[in-house]
Amino acid sequence: MKGISTISIDWEDFGQLFGKYHYGNITEPVNGTIERQTKIILDLLDETDIKGTFFILGMLAKYRKSLVKEIAARGHEIALHGLNHKAMFTLTKEEAKADIEDSTKIISDIIGESLYGYRAPFFSIVKENIYLLETLSELGFLYDSSIFPVKLRRYGIAGFSEEDKKYILPNGKEIIELPNTIGNCMNKKWPVSGGGYIRLMPSFLIEKIYKKISDSGKDSMIYMHPYEFDSEKITVDSNYPEGVRYSKIKAAALNFRWNIFRPSITNKLRKLLMAHDFKTCLEKATFINNNSAASLLKIK
Repeated sequence: MKGISTISIDWEDFGQLFGKYHYGNITEPVNGTIERQTKIILDLLDETDIKGTFFILGMLAKYRKSLVKEIAARGHEIALHGLNHKAMFTLTKEEAKADIEDSTKIISDIIGESLYGYRAPFFSIVKENIYLLETLSELGFLYDSSIFPVKLRRYGIAGFSEEDKKYILPNGKEIIELPNTIGNCMNKKWPVSGGGYIRLMPSFLIEKIYKKISDSGKDSMIYMHPYEFDSEKITVDSNYPEGVRYSKIKAAALNFRWNIFRPSITNKLRKLLMAHDFKTCLEKATFINNNSAASLLKIK
């Protein structure tokens, strides 16, 4: 039996986040950018007859309610990506809970439906704040998809299961974890889930990795961001607040980093979407919830 894939989009705006992280400002996105990027994604999913899961960021949803409604109207799952894209391990337990509650209300009010899934910005549920799975369960979430099952520089939990599983938490409640996909290369585990990893890997290698995962019967998770699909070049120039400039060298380095191999993304994803079976996160989580025995949550 072959594994099932999921295409997930961390729905956020590049320019809005650029302003937030570099200048401390949360402003309305530049008109046309997120609209163009979202249309490319939705049209690609329509073309391949695939439904995805969109983890929606509250600070973007507030300014683009109609786009959130369009994503839902085209049959895709709406899930939560938090409020202001803060790493959850930088917040207290109370602050993290408030972030989740506030963003849930914003997005559920827009679509008129409950949310069942969550993904932390920067995959920032790690060993030190694993208690946030309890917070999510107490707030009624069915699943989380924030954990990389390998320790990386900024995120990840060494020894965490690579399989989709339902866990009994210390608070007695249950939650399903849909971890992000890792592959094995030269006897070492590496992330292969999406984002920059798919952007930088050649197409033949991506296809080989995902075929191997599927043929082994394992499910996989692909995550992407809207800016990675953009048909136009991304430049820091368009994201400067008035009166602020980087040096030419630094601006060129940033532009190179964000644009290298980006035009290859759509075709790479099209091949994956056509080659594998896909289900949304909610479809996977519902199946697991109805058919799997829960295990105790244990972190090695």
